[in-house]
Amino acid sequence: LALQLDPLSPFIHCMASATHTVLGRFDEAEREARQALEIHPDYLLALWPRGLALSGLERHEEAIAMLERGVTLSRAPYYVGHLGMGYARAGRLDDANRLLSELADRASRGEYVPALASLFIYVGLGDIPAVRRSLAKAIEESLPALAIKLTCGQLLQALRSDPEINRMLFEQYGW
Repeated sequence: LALQLDPLSPFIHCMASATHTVLGRFDEAEREARQALEIHPDYLLALWPRGLALSGLERHEEAIAMLERGVTLSRAPYYVGHLGMGYARAGRLDDANRLLSELADRASRGEYVPALASLFIYVGLGDIPAVRRSLAKAIEESLPALAIKLTCGQLLQALRSDPEINRMLFEQYGW
C-alpha cells in the first residue's frame, strides 16, 4: 500500500526491500532496492540491501560493487561489516580478514564497533567459533532480532546446526 501511495520514495522501496530480505525473497529485495537507486542513485539505505540481496542470489561481483559503493559513502562499521560478508561469500578471504582487522583496530582506538559488524563477516566466512563469540557479544549489546534477521538471518539459519548458535538464537530471540 505504501508503494502505491508514494512510488517515488526511495525510503519506501528500501523498507520493501528489507521486508523481502527478512523473508528470504532476494529477487524481490534486489528489485525494490534497485528501484530506490533509480530514484536516488547514491542512496546509502538502498546500496546495502541491494548488495545483500545480490549476495543472497549468489551474484557476488555485483554484490561487492554495491557494498563497496556504500563503503565509499560511509565507512561506518555496519557497512564495513556488510562488505566483509560480501567478500567472504565471494571467496575473497584476504579482503574479508583485512576488514575484520580494520574493525578490531578501530575498536582498539576507542571507536564503538558493534559486535554485529564483525558478526556479518564471521557468518560470511562460516567461522562457527567466531560466530558464537560475536553473537554472544551482540546479545550482550541488546541487539534486536530484526537487526540480525535483516542483515544475515538467512545465512545464520544455515549455521543453526551448531547447538550453541541454535540455543542463543532460540533463547534470546525465540527463533
